[in-house]
Amino acid sequence: MAAVALDQYLASILKSNSTDRNEIKLEAGNPDFDLFTIYLENHNTGIHRYQMDVSTILYVAKGTVTIKSGEKIITMKSGNVLLLTEGWKYEVKSQKEDSVLVKLKFKPGFAYREYFKYFSYKGKRENKVIEQIIDSLDNEHVLWLKNNQITRASQVMQHIIGGYLNNDLFATALIQAELTVMLIISIRTQQMATPTNLDKTKFEKKSLDNYIDAHFADISLADAAKYFGFNPNYFSNMVKAKTGKSFVDHVDERRMQEARELLAQPDISLKEIIGRVGYSSKSFFYKKFNQYYHMTPAAMREELFRQANINLK
Repeated sequence: MAAVALDQYLASILKSNSTDRNEIKLEAGNPDFDLFTIYLENHNTGIHRYQMDVSTILYVAKGTVTIKSGEKIITMKSGNVLLLTEGWKYEVKSQKEDSVLVKLKFKPGFAYREYFKYFSYKGKRENKVIEQIIDSLDNEHVLWLKNNQITRASQVMQHIIGGYLNNDLFATALIQAELTVMLIISIRTQQMATPTNLDKTKFEKKSLDNYIDAHFADISLADAAKYFGFNPNYFSNMVKAKTGKSFVDHVDERRMQEARELLAQPDISLKEIIGRVGYSSKSFFYKKFNQYYHMTPAAMREELFRQANINLK
């Protein structure tokens, strides 16, 4: 199953479902797979409230889902991952009509503390991050990883789900390894530029690049300024002064780079590419693309196909 088609496949399961249960169980391709069981959140009416009996990962494969965890309201977007500890309660408050919420329910006794401690070898920085994660899970019972749909972590997550559904050799070992990779990539991306670690007098372009790389599909100047701990106007001026380009220019540049990579893939439509890179207007995307590459997206796709010897005629 192609990763790019996974969300459509899962959406088709929801659409064809006739049960009124809140969760739809997906059978593993290998009946002996015993790491976790995957469920989809149904779109039936009623209260979707859960008392956790096992540790669980929530992953939004498509759309937007609002979760209530304790007193917190968490709006999860496509690509987001939420870890919940055993014994915790949560509620799916709302989900958009086209949303796909995937749940990985681990087997009883999954020891998340030991699992995360395995990540840090002997590095003090790593240990500090792992301690923060474990404290968050101990005190708040949740860990929100704000990946987006096209980050590497999200792509690995899609591969994990695809591996679960198929019956390939060594699936369990590979999924265990990929789960570790997904979590480490997510944690690294979001720890590279946290406000508590930034010295405002030594703002680094690398930190900005890391933030934009993780959020460019759904990003704003206000959110970025808040993340780095600055007033929006001050942050905007500082970025321009430090890098020579505006914040918007940095975001557009990253979006154009991603658009070019996606155009090289024949099974992704132009409409989907526009949405994936964060634009809502086709005409605006075309204008930006032409300014950046001095050609249309169609011409760029044709040239990329030619270079790769892809002939769709």
